[in-house]
Amino acid sequence: MTLSSALNIAASGMRATQTAISTTSNNIANADVDGYTRKTVSPQTVVVSGVGAGVSLSEIQRQVDAGLERRTNAARSESSLVAIVSDYLSQLTSAIGSTTGDDTIASAIGNLTSSLQSLSVSPNSASEAQSVVSNLTDLATSANSLTDSIQDLRADADRAIADSVDTVNASLARLDELNDQVLRAAAAGASTADLVDAQMQEIAILSEQLNISYYTDSNGAISVYGPGGTVLLNDDVHELDYSTTASIDSNDTLANGSLSGISVGGKDITSFISGGTIGGLLEVRDEILPAQQESVDLLVDQLVAAANDAQNAGTSVPAPNALTSSAAVEGTAALNGSGTLRIAVLGDDGSVQSYTDLDLSSYTTVDDLVAAMDAIGGVSATIGSDGKLTVSADDSAMGIGLAQVSGGIGSDNVSVSSAFGLNDLLIKDSSGHLSLREDISSDPSLLARSSLSTDAALAVGDAGIVTGDNSAVAAMLSAFTTDRNFAATGDLGAVSGSLSDYASEIISHIAVLSENAEASAEIKANALSNLSGSLANASGVNLDEEAAELEILQTNYQAAANVISVIQEMYDTLLNMV
Repeated sequence: MTLSSALNIAASGMRATQTAISTTSNNIANADVDGYTRKTVSPQTVVVSGVGAGVSLSEIQRQVDAGLERRTNAARSESSLVAIVSDYLSQLTSAIGSTTGDDTIASAIGNLTSSLQSLSVSPNSASEAQSVVSNLTDLATSANSLTDSIQDLRADADRAIADSVDTVNASLARLDELNDQVLRAAAAGASTADLVDAQMQEIAILSEQLNISYYTDSNGAISVYGPGGTVLLNDDVHELDYSTTASIDSNDTLANGSLSGISVGGKDITSFISGGTIGGLLEVRDEILPAQQESVDLLVDQLVAAANDAQNAGTSVPAPNALTSSAAVEGTAALNGSGTLRIAVLGDDGSVQSYTDLDLSSYTTVDDLVAAMDAIGGVSATIGSDGKLTVSADDSAMGIGLAQVSGGIGSDNVSVSSAFGLNDLLIKDSSGHLSLREDISSDPSLLARSSLSTDAALAVGDAGIVTGDNSAVAAMLSAFTTDRNFAATGDLGAVSGSLSDYASEIISHIAVLSENAEASAEIKANALSNLSGSLANASGVNLDEEAAELEILQTNYQAAANVISVIQEMYDTLLNMV
């Protein structure tokens, strides 16, 4: 071997060792940087004509288990979804209270029941009537608060989806730029290892937001496929499209088009999203929270029916001069009536001034019945320009009373007063919110306590309603306390019990859902933590190991330098001999 050959070999060793030292030093410097993976170079013997000619190094490589990296990203998507579900259910649980709390809808029903019990004992008591009205107002407020809590969380999820979509689109743009940088670096013969780290950081961000798959081509560029195999990134970025909804109530759903789905290039991918933050937010907005709202709506409907059926079956003492429907009435609609409706004009002492019994089967439409009532002496019945039906006594000093003697309207034989809401107590609007009838709220004396007599022998001058009669109050109390069957609604199974029992069941059910979601989130988080730990152990930087490696490399570098120094001395000796 010639001295020049030996010198070249030693020099190649120094160059290779310098590169290895630089790589190891970079590992140490970036040990605490998120997403950084350990880099290594592998020495390779250079052979020329079968003879060793020094050493070269392979391209700088990331020390990563690609399969483990993929499993970690998949776990990240799963963990993000259940974490979102757990968070929103936890917020809902905090908002609605516990089954033992004194500020829940169940406790509001209990308070109303207690005040109705007191009023039934003292039906003439103004203070007890005021207590009932106050508790009805509190009940409406509590029911509205429950609905608002659910819909506010849905609106929050809707806005959060938009934020996550922006995060995905921004990440895709950065990854697209990184792909270009990788291609340029590779073409220039430069290392792409750190750029690949950056690429995988974007993949982690995307995986946290939704379920994806990805593929790295031979040039190092990454293609990303979203839910349903939809291309999100190849040669171009294909952004997610989404629009927030300004305000959300219980009528707004993805199915009816009032809420936005997520699309890519005009293709709706919403139904294919099954992971990540976006998947969790969609599940919360479109499935979990609406299911709870369905149960709340059933409770509210039953509360309204319990209060209004009893109020419509009774009358205040003295009777009001006029009764007006709570909603518009369609005059041309078929009546489908049967049995007898009694209409009475009453004095302020409850005495009968006149009364008429109407055979409901004699009338084909609502207009026919209205005309028949209007034809009764001393009584007026009209459907106003707002579509509401008003039945009143012509004499402003007199009251009007209705009683369903038998039969009713429709297959359920609902009383005329209930069917038209002529004496409703609670009003439910289109968004599901409750309110107490304004005139009763300001004047509790209008609360029904008594009931118009249905005695067949009733005569003018007789007591049509009696002061001290608590029949209407007793009916309402019974409606609120009697057990009934609640059909399976939303994700809550069928329940038998009182209105208060069902309210407690809703609260308990949401609490259980929250506990289960929290447990699931913890399991998924632990799984992600374990995989992330394994990935970090396999690809992260161990400072002790790197420091030891650096010492070895420094020794190797010094050895190569010593060889060069010896060869230099030999050259000097040869030159001096000439």
